[in-house]
Amino acid sequence: MPDPGPPDDRVPPAAPPSGPRRWVGLLAAVALVSGGVAYTVEQRHEDARNHPVATRTVVPGPPKSTKPTRVAAAIAARRLAVDTILIRRAQAVQTGNEALFLADVDPANQKLRAAQKILFANLVEIGFNEIGYSQAEERFNPAVVQAHGRTTYLVRILMRYQIPKVDLTPVTTELGYTFISRAGHWLLTDDDDLDTDLGPGAHREAWDLGRIEVHRGPRVLVAVEKGDSERGQAIVNEATEGLDEVAAYWPRKWRGSVFVIALDQTEVRDARFADEDIESAASTGSTFSSLPGQDTADGTVAGGYIAINPNERDRVDEILLSHEITHVATADLGGYEPLWLAEGAAEYVSWRGIEAISGPAEVGKWEQEVIDDAMPGMMSLPSDAGFYQSSADVYGVSWLAVRYLVQRIGLDHVEELYEDMATYGTDQASRDRILLSRSGLTEATLWTSLGTYRPPR
Repeated sequence: MPDPGPPDDRVPPAAPPSGPRRWVGLLAAVALVSGGVAYTVEQRHEDARNHPVATRTVVPGPPKSTKPTRVAAAIAARRLAVDTILIRRAQAVQTGNEALFLADVDPANQKLRAAQKILFANLVEIGFNEIGYSQAEERFNPAVVQAHGRTTYLVRILMRYQIPKVDLTPVTTELGYTFISRAGHWLLTDDDDLDTDLGPGAHREAWDLGRIEVHRGPRVLVAVEKGDSERGQAIVNEATEGLDEVAAYWPRKWRGSVFVIALDQTEVRDARFADEDIESAASTGSTFSSLPGQDTADGTVAGGYIAINPNERDRVDEILLSHEITHVATADLGGYEPLWLAEGAAEYVSWRGIEAISGPAEVGKWEQEVIDDAMPGMMSLPSDAGFYQSSADVYGVSWLAVRYLVQRIGLDHVEELYEDMATYGTDQASRDRILLSRSGLTEATLWTSLGTYRPPR
């Protein structure tokens, strides 16, 4: 373990030897103590025989000291010092005090200080109504210790925040901070040493990725590059129309807001547009009120933020955003619905928007293409595994399945089916049970039914 630093930077005594040597020493100590106890008991018995009427009082020895060891005290002092730094950082954001935010940043790391100035400006620009940082668990990386010295303290940090009118409840993201002790003070000396060991998208929030500016609508927040004002306002307008479409075409009464991130970055949150999602125009990533592994294995989904592929920023419209906003509007239901239902519902909403603009002929044309071209190449509804990497028209088939269900049981019942699936569809048996109770079909018989489906014209 790295040296905990203050209040005493001297090297602590060597730890007890491990392995057989340690056990031999321990057994010898036990033997000595046991022998002493045996002698004392025998002596007391002998005394009782020799002096049967004597009253003897056994005076207990002094209690063992509960004073913490020097190392434990140093660790506690370090934790308190870092907690104090984290509290100051949160206070600095809330009060707009840049000097306070930078007060505990290593003055020798000018690159980090410049990045932290940008981060501070972004956090103030977002305008959180709640923000806080807390230590999770210490991590150890010998390369980091070698780079920063023996007092290195590498720790996972939980950032808990709430963006007004966007997050309906406080949400949590991860960071990794590296602290060092210098001249009796703890300093933040790095903020990315842990990035590869954190969850997907950690330290890739909008405010982590260069200087931004924020544009607002009544239920919309848009982050763009600093100076990209025209684009930011245009996306606000398109997202507002997308919200109207979701309200019109999806029955759930959702009154939340949407956060759209349109930066010149190929990796934003858990979207990686330079990798498997290169062809995706946008991606909606979950926010968590409790991270996976924090309280439960899956965590607790609170909502979602939309990230736009930087190559598609000039083509953002209400149709694209209505699809993504449908994901945001259903994100807090649980997230256990099958992907064919999640993507099919989002496509259903966006194509209703297309129908409103272009008329039913455009929708009918694509529907027929899915029936003629996509269905014959598939053997079942698209599975969750490999959904986004599939070369088949999984979006089209998913949309067709939802269209069929809407015709069979009605849109309101499809929405109720979605809620049940999202909340309780934790495995295939549960999904089939819910689907059967709501529609009279399993996933297998739904697929068979699609083979004979003839959409109304």
